[in-house]
Amino acid sequence: MSEFFEEMIEASESLEDVQTEKLNELHSLVRQLEDIQSQVDIAEGHIKALKQERLRLSQDMIPSLMDSIGFKSFVLGKEEDDNLISVQIEPFVSASIPVENRQRAYQWLRDVNCESIIKNDVTVSFGKEGDAKANELMLELDKRGLHPEAKTHIHSSTLKSFIKNWVAENKNPPIDLDLFGAYVGKTTKIKRKSS
Repeated sequence: MSEFFEEMIEASESLEDVQTEKLNELHSLVRQLEDIQSQVDIAEGHIKALKQERLRLSQDMIPSLMDSIGFKSFVLGKEEDDNLISVQIEPFVSASIPVENRQRAYQWLRDVNCESIIKNDVTVSFGKEGDAKANELMLELDKRGLHPEAKTHIHSSTLKSFIKNWVAENKNPPIDLDLFGAYVGKTTKIKRKSS
């Protein structure tokens, strides 16, 4: 009998060693993930800073200096070096009408006869079993000469939720993930404590 108990104790100690080993491995993997996430965060911050510096140089510093010299373009380097850089200043426009100014901006465009750039999209959403109503409305609008376009879509979060539930509940028929361009896997998220 004592031999049996000795084997049980050895097996128990062996099991504890395996568990400890796996916990150590898990601990190591979580630390690796956290380290990689930290490196990604630092790299993304660096990229953001580089993009801001690129913008400052290309849209502020270089055009200002070239204006002060009186240059609209120039070539940097020597022909024999095969390392020429052509520099030219071109107009740049960025625009986004603030919501609070939208109506006034549109009215201004109408006043200067440029209302053709204003587009009107009409969207009507139908719930389930709304196909008949949607078709009826499309025909009615077409009769009025409006020639509507119909867009059938599934919101991305709705599709993800549907696939997640279908797979989790092991429903039949099995879903063809490739058909839906879907991937089902597992992920680990780590939240850092704020100091």
